[in-house]
Amino acid sequence: METQNATTPEVNNPVTARSVGLRHGLILGLVSIIFSLILILIGDSPFNRSISWVNWVFVIALVVIAHKRFKDGNNGYMSYGQGVGISFWISLASTVLGGIFLYIYITAIDPGLFDAVFEQQIQAMEEKGMPDDQIEMGINIGKMMFWPMYLIGGIFCGVLIGLIVSIFTQKKAPEQLY
Repeated sequence: METQNATTPEVNNPVTARSVGLRHGLILGLVSIIFSLILILIGDSPFNRSISWVNWVFVIALVVIAHKRFKDGNNGYMSYGQGVGISFWISLASTVLGGIFLYIYITAIDPGLFDAVFEQQIQAMEEKGMPDDQIEMGINIGKMMFWPMYLIGGIFCGVLIGLIVSIFTQKKAPEQLY
């Protein structure tokens, strides 16, 4: 029977893009939930486009932090594809977690929040002079497509940020340089 003593070096287990991405995606999801709750508590909407840029600052920061964590666990190296992969997993996890929170909040706690968003859309369409039947059709399609577009849009925007950030954070291993 073989035993390890305290002086045996630890085996270097490199981290994966998925593990780092999911971990930081859950963190980003929680940060986004807290940010949404703060907006709700101060009487604003989490769907307010004028303040949504703050959430993108969180996204960029978490992607950069995740890339650093990945490189720390992989001898300082990360390919461009690995960086984009990390961003995909971050955006998937955070979008799903944030979507679950918003769905529960909108259906169980404050159904009026969802209606208020569509009321703003109705007003914007009326100001453009759209006929009532087109407004009604647009709102019905918007309500039907809201959650799929939330998921697709969240993942798409997260990957897009990852495509850009990975340009600056990648560091190819010596065998990948040519």
